[in-house]
Amino acid sequence: MEHLVIYDDVITKEGFLEKLFPNPWDALAVFLAFVLLLIVVFYFAYKPVKKLIKKRADYVEGKLRNAEQSEKEAAEKVEEAQLELKKSRQEALVIVEQAKVDADKERQKIHAKAKEEADQEVMRAKQEIEQEIEKSKDEIHSQIVDVAFDASKKVLSREVNQKDNEKLINEFISDLEHKE
Repeated sequence: MEHLVIYDDVITKEGFLEKLFPNPWDALAVFLAFVLLLIVVFYFAYKPVKKLIKKRADYVEGKLRNAEQSEKEAAEKVEEAQLELKKSRQEALVIVEQAKVDADKERQKIHAKAKEEADQEVMRAKQEIEQEIEKSKDEIHSQIVDVAFDASKKVLSREVNQKDNEKLINEFISDLEHKE
């Protein structure tokens, strides 16, 4: 079985407009309410949201500029630090080289001073040896004089005076010196 549907209303062009806009005053009221709603939404929602988005965009943009500036400053500081480090290393090398030169000079001074002191000690020792030799010669000379004096007393069997004694001693010493 087939059902047959009968449509009572045949829609015409005027009927369509009537159904779309049943009452022109109602349509106008709806249209004005819609416009009023748009104005209210525009001023109370759109503009504040737009301001908020603009403010946020400016904030983010400012942070990006600050970050870029900070990055540039950090790069400059790193470069400065590297230059300072390079300079410090060069200064350290200069200081080390200067210390080596100073140490070498000090070593040479100490070496020269030690050599001078050693030479002075050798000279002093030589002088002491010469003094001891002179002292020994004087003691030997004195002993020889005493022995010669005693010998001359025995040989001459008489008393020798000082003048004769000195004459005999000088002759004896000159004989000894000629023998050497």
